[in-house]
Parts: sequence; C-alpha cells; structure tokens
Amino acid sequence: RLTLSLPPLPPHPLIFAKVSHLHQICRAQPSKVLGNIMMARRSTTCGRFGEGTMTVSKNVLMALLILSYATWGGGMIAMKYAFESFTAMQVVFARVAFAGVIYLALYRLWSRLPYQKGDWKYLVAMVLFEPCLFFLCETFAMTYTTASQGGVIAACFPLCTAVAAWLFLGEKLTKKTIVAMLLAVNVEDTIGAGDVYNAGFIAARLAGASLAAESSDQASNPILGNLLMVGAILSATGYAICVRFISRRYSFLSISAIQALGGTIVFLPFVFMTPMPADITAPAVGGLLYMGIGVGFLVYLSFNFALKHLEAGIVALFGNLIPVFTLIFAFTILGERLTLAQ
Repeated sequence: RLTLSLPPLPPHPLIFAKVSHLHQICRAQPSKVLGNIMMARRSTTCGRFGEGTMTVSKNVLMALLILSYATWGGGMIAMKYAFESFTAMQVVFARVAFAGVIYLALYRLWSRLPYQKGDWKYLVAMVLFEPCLFFLCETFAMTYTTASQGGVIAACFPLCTAVAAWLFLGEKLTKKTIVAMLLAVNVEDTIGAGDVYNAGFIAARLAGASLAAESSDQASNPILGNLLMVGAILSATGYAICVRFISRRYSFLSISAIQALGGTIVFLPFVFMTPMPADITAPAVGGLLYMGIGVGFLVYLSFNFALKHLEAGIVALFGNLIPVFTLIFAFTILGERLTLAQ
C-alpha cells in the first residue's frame, strides 16, 4: 500500500533475451507449460487437500495421539482373540487388507501424488519397515509372549525414534523432551527405582526385565516373542523417520494408502500358503476387524497426520501410552497378571 518513487531501470539485454525465450516456449507448447504449473501447485499443496497450508491445534493433535495409542494398545489384546481361529499370517494380511479396501474406495482423494525422482527409495523403505517387518515381528511376537510383556517392551519406541530423528533428520532434542523420555521409561522400569541411569541403559534393562519372563500357558516362548517385539520397535522407528521425511510433500492420506496397499500386495501370496481356519469364532472375527479397521486404518491415518505436523520424537513420546493401555486391557479383559520384576 506504499508508493515508492524509484528511478526506472534501464533494459538489460540478457533479461530481455530470457523473457523473449520464455514467451516463445509458452506460445509453442502451452500444454506443457500448463502441466508444469499444475505439478508445481500439487507439490506445494501436498495433494488435493492442501495440507501444506493447514494449521492444526497442538491440543487436537495430542488428543488424537492419545486416542490412537490407546487403540494401538488394545490391538495386542485383539490379536490374542484373533489367534483363536486364524493363523499369524492371516492376521497380518487382514491388518493391511481391510485398510487397503477402504483406501481404494477413497482413491480419488489421494491419487494425485507429488512424485519426484528418487522418492521410490523412501516409499519402498517405508513399506518395508511398516507394515512388512513391523507387522510380522509384532504379530508373531504375540504368538509366543503375553500382551502385557509386549506392551512393556513397546516403551522403548519413543527413545529409539527420538534418537533416530536426531541422527537422520536433524531434529533437536529439547530438555523437556529428554526429561519426559527419562521419566516415562524410568516409570516403566520398576527395578532399582532409586538409582539414576542414562536413557539407553534404562531401555536395555526394561527389555531385559521382560526377556527374563517365564513360560506360561499364554507365553510359550517369551524370550523369542520379546526379541521379535524388539525387532518390531526398531521397524516402527525406521517407519517414523521415513514418514517424517516424505510428509514434507506427500499428504498423510496418500502415505497411509501407499503403506496399506503396498503391504497388501506383499502379504497376499503368503495367505494362499496357509490353511483356512476350520472353526471361526465371533471373538476371533471381532479381533480381526479391530486390527484391520481400528489399527490398520484409523490408527495409522492419525499417526501419519500427526507426523506431518509434529516432530517424530514428540509423536513417538506418546508411545509410552501403549504399555499403559495394554496392561490395563490385558488385566481387565484377558486376566493376565504381572510379575514383580515386570
């Protein structure tokens, strides 16, 4: 709104030549120029929803994360019920297949991808980490260990993700975040509560406490199951780093759709190698639907949405709610009991 009195600039021959060249291109290839403009608009708005300019309240994001991790914690109990009728591979496939069908119905909302050269590496790594490695490790872990032990090991997820985000993404570890991680993991670690440990040693002792669990009717091989759960946590860490990186241009809906459909394609051949269940119970079907729609679709959609607006370390910090909700659900629904060390 200010009027500035500036002396006129003399025409520069180089600038005049560039403008004339661009004018000739626009007249000769108008469709190509229009296509480049549309591609630039899609890359800056991250899809059809325009999340690049969306502002979301932190309180809304935190409430969404609490609800998501509560649903995720209940997923370990749902898997226990699903195993009554279905094999581990069938449960893994259902987790991505139900979500994949929903994303196919929503295809028009995420089909315009702002793909750039080299993006395939991050997209393939994302699908490899989750759902492939994570779902395999977590699902088979629940066949050998209890839901409560798996939930306790999940407390290592925030620490691993925060450190990985600091190393690979350059995200800063604030004092509040470090203190919150130390307190959260130290609360989970009930052994030697009067001592002070560094975060890595606390996480190692936390996993060691669960690895020392004894076999029972609900945990045929807890050491193997808990080791698989540690592998699931490392896979989830790699997934969070990949999503945080590509979410700078891709919408959270397109990321979730690629993840679900990619996992469906990978796991589909293995389903035909497993025998069909002879006796299907209602709780098993309910557990399968919970894992596919509740965790596979709603949780990951919310998780990817939060990763687009918050740092990976902050989002992962809410992962400490997983063992809390898992222990509550395992105690009230499955009737599991914890040992003194756990």
